[in-house]
Amino acid sequence: MKDKLTFTLFTPHRSFPSVECDSIKLSISDSVSGEFSGSYGIRKGHAKAIFALAPGKISVSLEGKEIFSAETQGGFATVQNNEVRVTADGVEENGILSE
Repeated sequence: MKDKLTFTLFTPHRSFPSVECDSIKLSISDSVSGEFSGSYGIRKGHAKAIFALAPGKISVSLEGKEIFSAETQGGFATVQNNEVRVTADGVEENGILSE
């Protein structure tokens, strides 16, 4: 099993480089209304899952420091085998602080 999570972000117009990280926070949608439900955290060993994303922040951290963040316009995320793949309708990138 890998020591870290691998995070990859895709949009219809761009794919971002994958980064290794310890944790990821996503803004998720309520399954009934589709509106913002809250922030959801993912760490190494997370069960296989699919999430609908609400417009909001994605935060990727390594060793307690945020290394990437972006504001999404919605989309979905999949988690499997310590890989988190986010497909967002659109993003406003806040920056990659380190790789």
